Amino acid sequence: MEKDILTEKYVYKNITLINIKLIILSEALLIYKYVDYFRINQESWLKLFAIIGITLWALKYLIDKKIIWKKSEINLYIFLFFLIISISILISKHTIVSLRDYIIFISYFLIYFIILNNIGNRKEFDSFIILFFITSFLVSIYNLFHYYGFISYLKEFGPVISTIGQKNWTSNYLALIFPIMFSYFLLEKSKRKKIFYFVALSIVYATLMICQSRGIWISISLTSIFAIYIIFKFNLIKTFKENQKWLTLLIFIFIIITIIYSTDNPLNKGAITVTERVMSTFDEKDPSINTRFLIWKNDLQMIRDRPFLGGGLGSFRLNYLNYQAKYLQDNPSYIKYWAHAGEAHNEYLQIGAEMGLIGLGIFLSIIFIFYNLILKYLKKESRDNEKIIVFGLLMGITCFLIHSLFSFPLHVPALGSAFFIIVGLTIVYLKDFRFSKFGNSKKGNKNVIKRQSSRLTILFTILILLVTIFVIDSLVIRPYLAEVYAYKGRENLAFAKYNNALSDFEYAAKLDPYNGRILLNLGATYYNLGFFEEAEKTLQQSKEYYNDRNIYRNLGLCYMKLERFQEAEEEFKHAIYLDPKFTKAYFDLGLLYFQQENYDKAVEQWNKILEIEPNFPNKYIVLNNLGIVYQKKEMPDKALEYFVQALQLVPEGDPIEKEIEEEINNIYKSKLED
Repeated sequence: MEKDILTEKYVYKNITLINIKLIILSEALLIYKYVDYFRINQESWLKLFAIIGITLWALKYLIDKKIIWKKSEINLYIFLFFLIISISILISKHTIVSLRDYIIFISYFLIYFIILNNIGNRKEFDSFIILFFITSFLVSIYNLFHYYGFISYLKEFGPVISTIGQKNWTSNYLALIFPIMFSYFLLEKSKRKKIFYFVALSIVYATLMICQSRGIWISISLTSIFAIYIIFKFNLIKTFKENQKWLTLLIFIFIIITIIYSTDNPLNKGAITVTERVMSTFDEKDPSINTRFLIWKNDLQMIRDRPFLGGGLGSFRLNYLNYQAKYLQDNPSYIKYWAHAGEAHNEYLQIGAEMGLIGLGIFLSIIFIFYNLILKYLKKESRDNEKIIVFGLLMGITCFLIHSLFSFPLHVPALGSAFFIIVGLTIVYLKDFRFSKFGNSKKGNKNVIKRQSSRLTILFTILILLVTIFVIDSLVIRPYLAEVYAYKGRENLAFAKYNNALSDFEYAAKLDPYNGRILLNLGATYYNLGFFEEAEKTLQQSKEYYNDRNIYRNLGLCYMKLERFQEAEEEFKHAIYLDPKFTKAYFDLGLLYFQQENYDKAVEQWNKILEIEPNFPNKYIVLNNLGIVYQKKEMPDKALEYFVQALQLVPEGDPIEKEIEEEINNIYKSKLED
């Protein structure tokens, strides 16, 4: 009987670990681009396997009748952090939006505890590390092949892309794994495996150069300084000396790769070289840097407004445009750096804004205790090989945490889950660093639980499986299918196939009625089909889950059609308030004033378009409209000036060309008659 129970526990454990490995593989490598958003794929995989993980834990509890957790100094603070994010759900004004981020963070914690409580030997530990090496290698290969035009599957996303997503995400993932791979390279004795690590490190480094992520370069530079300190502080130099020849060759290859992507040559297909990219970091007018400064200023204001518990998970993306709009009113010089920021591009500031200083303090405490555990271990451990492994883990995590100052990796599931898995593996290594190479650790064999089979157990098993199917359908399948149909809808909307788009968006909204982006697109489709009341209702609903300037612009258009002109004016003005550069809203507001025969205000709005974007594509339409306004104001000379400018810019064959010519001829005829 005991043998059967141990066998069953072993099976559940292996299935659980395989489930976590599937998270690593699926998030990093499996992408379906027809949802128009990389994170949607990653979130779906994460939620799917997290739900399966909870199910396996529940089924295992039915067998063991007991919950066993491995203790760690860090666990208490993780539970406190879990408590804070749970409280943030309760205080959030947007519970549904907060719930989405809540599920992601809960999934991270689940992954961490599964790793902590199921890794029992060195073989299992290494299997996860090697899997990360494989995924990093494949992600890098894909990036390189795509960069040089051998793969075109994601070509619409630009030349520097991978299965993880845009270059910053790819760089972050690779920079997390690179130091760990380097530590295994140092310890490897087999020449064949050493060569594999050598090649893999070179390819990953080349990908990091291609991605040109300044945040990652800063993170790697600071991590390297910290690495030198750790090497000399804990006497790790011996291992480096033993690898002197290999390191010399590796550095030589890195120098060659750096030169290739730092100079103009056929292999460097980037718009700018690495050197130019680095120098742009010190440009005071760099738009990317100044946009981040703008975002951080508004994030700090959010923290000041709600310092203790924050605004709740997910509140940043809903509140940001309003905070930015207020700031830009007082600081118009920053208007050119306007951004529709869904994240703060600084995880620490975003945690502060959403979970308050209490949440941020607990998160920083987790980091502090983690580093304290590692430094104690390095001081205590005498074996160089073990210290080198921990050294690699520490450097990868350090690089990730530094990059979190400039990006939002915890909000990208492929990155966040990889981070929590690595943290879990590190804690396991620190606690059980003397576990045998293949056998279970001593702690893993202490509890032998006798089976208590019953019909009730079978009933609970069936119930758990039914609940699992329901939850997967509700949280994974339906939201994902909603995004697939929404993508089809946007394609149809772009080609003015409004009836097809309506069918797609209505079904998408039925599958996921709390998706603000889908509701926005559905409202726009209703408007294009002339269903203005349905459009208004849907757009108003989308405000509860999403904040976007186009919601207010589309509402303004609806109210114009419904002849509710005052409400239309308010919506257009609010769209402009959220984005002072929103030329479409200026155009619509000018048209509203024109319809009301308020010609001076119409001129004011359309002239603003010319000020904001002097060379925008449809400039001839605005110029033509200004000409018509001045005709209405009986100012033919001024009207003629704008009509002539419009005629010079109108595309050949455009129907408006004849209209402009007729207006010009009419003005000349009037002058001759006079």
